[in-house]
Amino acid sequence: MLVALMAACTFTLADAASWRSVPVPGAAVYDLAILPGGELYAGTDNGVYHSSDAGSSWARTQSGARSKRFLRLHVLNGNPKNLIAYTYDMTRLGWLGIEFSRDGGATWQVSYDRYLHLGTGRFSAHPSLPNIVLFAEANTLLRSDDGGITWTELNIGRQVREVFAVPDQPGRFVGTTYQFDRMVESNDGGVTWSNITLTPLLPQADYRSFEQDPAEPSVLYFAAYRFGSQVPTSGRIETRTGAVTFFNDDACACSNVRVVADPHRPGRLIAPSIAFDPVSQAILRRPLRESLDGGVTWRELATLSRKLENDYRWLFDPWKAGRIYMPTAGAGIYRSDDDGGTFAGHHAGMMAGVVTDLSVDPRNPNDFLVVRQLLPMLHTTDGGVSFSEVEADFYSDMPVPYEDRSRVVRAEGDPDVLIGFDAHAFYRSADGGRSWSRIESSFPFADVWINAIRFIGAGSDKIAVLTEQGGENVQMHWSDDSGVNWAVRDLVGNVFAKRIGSGHDDATPIYAYYESYDPMQTTLWKADRFGDAFEYMPAPMNEFGFNWMVSPPDPRNAFRLLFFAVDWTTAYRPTQIWETLDAGATWRSVGDSNLRNGMAVIDPCDNRTLWDIAYVRVSRDGGRLFQYDSDSIQSMKAGFQAVCHEGRSHLFTAVAGGVGVRQPEASDTLLKDGYDF
Repeated sequence: MLVALMAACTFTLADAASWRSVPVPGAAVYDLAILPGGELYAGTDNGVYHSSDAGSSWARTQSGARSKRFLRLHVLNGNPKNLIAYTYDMTRLGWLGIEFSRDGGATWQVSYDRYLHLGTGRFSAHPSLPNIVLFAEANTLLRSDDGGITWTELNIGRQVREVFAVPDQPGRFVGTTYQFDRMVESNDGGVTWSNITLTPLLPQADYRSFEQDPAEPSVLYFAAYRFGSQVPTSGRIETRTGAVTFFNDDACACSNVRVVADPHRPGRLIAPSIAFDPVSQAILRRPLRESLDGGVTWRELATLSRKLENDYRWLFDPWKAGRIYMPTAGAGIYRSDDDGGTFAGHHAGMMAGVVTDLSVDPRNPNDFLVVRQLLPMLHTTDGGVSFSEVEADFYSDMPVPYEDRSRVVRAEGDPDVLIGFDAHAFYRSADGGRSWSRIESSFPFADVWINAIRFIGAGSDKIAVLTEQGGENVQMHWSDDSGVNWAVRDLVGNVFAKRIGSGHDDATPIYAYYESYDPMQTTLWKADRFGDAFEYMPAPMNEFGFNWMVSPPDPRNAFRLLFFAVDWTTAYRPTQIWETLDAGATWRSVGDSNLRNGMAVIDPCDNRTLWDIAYVRVSRDGGRLFQYDSDSIQSMKAGFQAVCHEGRSHLFTAVAGGVGVRQPEASDTLLKDGYDF
């Protein structure tokens, strides 16, 4: 009966869900293909974009297509109509796959989707072999002899990291591996391979990058560093002989991220790098190092004022001297026209921005604030039809540790008041997020890492901030004067807590919990009142083999929580649901559930409706049966917010390229759909 019901629900899925996508400006750019005359293709987290003016303006190659990440792009034989891409699409069975287009990216066809699992593979083609393309990714090495339409799997007994064509030697390719003592080479277009022994060995490292010298294609430059290290290990590899030469740059107390050769000035190398604080390991600067003699001597060229990308991809335009492109993790393309001296952002026309957080006005669901990665915040009053840029932006320059945990929070008692933070200060808005001012406070920003922030109670003066130090010492910081002065409480023991939950008045408990779809990492701590000490709340069921997941408190009753007890010793025993109505003093079993992993959140309007924000599923019966709610978005984990407005629920979440909005259908039911029960 349950199987039949799930099948029926799945059948009506497309008609049931009422999700719409609100794209926002910007883009996470995974790859950039550079053609003559300033023509570019950018692979983003929401499709492929094309530019004919060196990135000053962009247009999407597909109209009306669903969101898809294009991780790598390759232009076949320089023909802008013939493209090959490595893609990530959760709407198909093989999420990672290789696709090809013969109309400039307007339409795509999957040509390979087996054995791909990392999302880091790269294409390589040799000019002497027009239709032969290689693709390498760890355990997978593929060869196509028809321009990417069909692929043959090559088994050479080694893991190949990436492959480079050597244009001045017909049919020759070289490949890097995950070993420190060898590379591989092929001299017959990738059919057969042999080892290249490296002397001396490459250094041990957490991160390595390889770049090819366009003037000497048999030469690869490498950079290797361990996180937090200030030893700038980089050098060159002569792939004909396997000889490794290390560069010496003692003047730079930094770690090189990559070394890139200028195609227009032989001997000129650029090394984007990171300088760390020797004690805290915090990033101090991002200097650009330059060598004009092939790496013998180095000097500082400039300093990047802000973080643009994890590994600082530095792409010289091979057709235009002095022009450099830097793809970013959220702000489109940065371009330099003065050989790297200065960079300016270019993302006009891109609508694939990375949204890290949302804040919706509960009085009007069409009024919400969007926090973007690396770009200023946006505000809309018409549900995303139009946006205005928030001038007082403090998120666009957020340093690395806070990048994935950026938070703005709105006061329940006064929705016009919001608070947010960066690495150095709190910021307050009194006009719904349209403008912000810095708060001078006693908070120890230099000593802790902020995980979550929340207004407590019915007003806008009490604030709780959950922090950690080195992943071990978890603390709750309290302020009852709008963030000026702070007290602190330790959460003692083995604490996994990243989020804060509470009610809308001053008499409800406050929770610290871990938002994770992995039941083994779930913990829950509780303080009875603002400023009280926290105590650990054990799971109501401690039978052997069971792990458990906790929901955030019921938005209408903070004393109500749900636990989902999962038996990981067998796939046949259903998950058990437990409920408390008195903040954990007593528990009762309320039935079985099909939720084995996920993150269940209680609906703010109807406490029998639960949302699994990890997998976009909904339950109408208190968590017993979860059904998929959408085939257009894949997760609601980032920036999820639910608002109960005029008795009906409105859901918001960050999705690839923007914001996903679920508005209830116009009916007399709360959230009517094809399988409401």
